[in-house]
Amino acid sequence: MHDMLTESRATANRVTPSTKKIGDESNTGPARVARLNPPAEFRIPPAVSVPAGKWVVGVSRKQSVQKTAQRILSSRLFTVLHWLPPAAHRSAEDVEYVHQLRVATRRAGEAVRMFSDLLPDSTRSKVKATLREIRSAADEARNLDVLMADLLHSAEGLKEDACGDIAQAIRERRRVAQQPIIAIEEKLLAEKFDDQIESMLCGIQTGNNRKFKQSFGRRALSFLKPVMRRFLKAAEADLSDDEALHDLRIQAKKLRYSMEHVAAAFKSRFKNELYLEISSLQDLMGAVNDRAMAKTVLTDWITNTEDARQRAFFRGMRLAETKAHEDLRRGFHAIWTPKVVRRLRRMFRECCENARR
Repeated sequence: MHDMLTESRATANRVTPSTKKIGDESNTGPARVARLNPPAEFRIPPAVSVPAGKWVVGVSRKQSVQKTAQRILSSRLFTVLHWLPPAAHRSAEDVEYVHQLRVATRRAGEAVRMFSDLLPDSTRSKVKATLREIRSAADEARNLDVLMADLLHSAEGLKEDACGDIAQAIRERRRVAQQPIIAIEEKLLAEKFDDQIESMLCGIQTGNNRKFKQSFGRRALSFLKPVMRRFLKAAEADLSDDEALHDLRIQAKKLRYSMEHVAAAFKSRFKNELYLEISSLQDLMGAVNDRAMAKTVLTDWITNTEDARQRAFFRGMRLAETKAHEDLRRGFHAIWTPKVVRRLRRMFRECCENARR
């Protein structure tokens, strides 16, 4: 079988860096990428010239669950394999490689969860664990990329040498944080992770269970409802509590990715209105979380550095991040009202009722 990771590593040298800003989760990818080359039965449709973004091409409500699961899982998992080599070997050119890798693992993980009852146990758990391992390997690198961007923003108007030593210290720490990404890429190459993906997809293809044969439109609600209910339950919590707000953000992210996977089974309002509402909500909560994470990273740096200038500079950055975090939280609570929750409930109910018709 063609070795996907070897092929993807080779194409890493031909990936065109993107120009998207840090924090953008659209995951549309660069303008041009080399074509992945999975086995023919799992290949992404010819119309797709870039890795899968929000929507998976070639999915319809009339397809069998079996074919839909194969299409979505193939697209999501091979997209992870696409981003892993450039994230491991060319991240110095473009921080988006690491960011897109993390986003791709989240989307793939949600797809595996959604179709878990159709997947062979022997490979499902391994694939899920591997996706978590990839994302974890990239966490520190991503945090430092964001910290560097924040530093450059904070240093605007200052002389270059005022922040040069601090920037160099971040770069050195960032080089260390790159090693886990390189290590996981080499590990998966050695373990033939692409073979594990193919095995899992073949398990779907050869399944004889009746629910494999049902139309995707008929089963889509059963895939969406559990994650939708968890989100709506989290929405009823006291969101002045940081943990409750964090849980709502996580549930909104899972719901967003699930909606991307089932959208073909619903009428246009689901994608054009309800999905946009959930995306906007999750983006705002993501911005709140980014500022909270920045405070944590800065506090860690302040605690562990022996350089007095660095401590003083990062304390100033932490104060700015604290204010930004508080402002964003206030903005979220101004928007997130009982009326909004009721509207979302009503829209979900109406979309689900229309899907049954």
